[in-house]
Amino acid sequence: MKIFSILLGSFFILISINNVFSEEWHTTPDKWKEPRMFHSEFDYNYESRINISQVKPEKKVLEKNEKERNYSPNKAYWFVIYPPDTMRSGPWSTQIMVFNEREYIIKIELLDHAAQYVTKIKWINEKLLYIELLWGRVLGTYFIFDAEKEKVIIREMVHDGGIAFQQWQQNKQK
Repeated sequence: MKIFSILLGSFFILISINNVFSEEWHTTPDKWKEPRMFHSEFDYNYESRINISQVKPEKKVLEKNEKERNYSPNKAYWFVIYPPDTMRSGPWSTQIMVFNEREYIIKIELLDHAAQYVTKIKWINEKLLYIELLWGRVLGTYFIFDAEKEKVIIREMVHDGGIAFQQWQQNKQK
């Protein structure tokens, strides 16, 4: 009787775990053809690691040559990236300076992130920036920043599904 109770309890725990995991993905990894990134709601524990402010334009930012500026499609706005100095020990931070035809520069600081992974930054259109970074090996954040309104309009967590994919594949083989 005791073994039956343990087995029944284990069964319900597995069902509960499966339900939690199935809500995490649009489709579960057993249906994937290969590993993929997947997204979830933004975790507000990371909010303090993304700082946006207005700063006086520094000479070093304004003097950046044309090759270092990343212009928007209409060439009105641009951004410059200051990646972390990985020669020193972490935590590492990236700065993105955004020019939007104002008397100041918008400074986006990405604090305490994994430096070994490239932070992706690109213009979506004339005013929207897509920014994606990894906090560690499997967890990151992406957000879309409106350079004219000077605010984040959407943000979510990004998860590397490689490990989950491998675990589900191994489970299918049993």
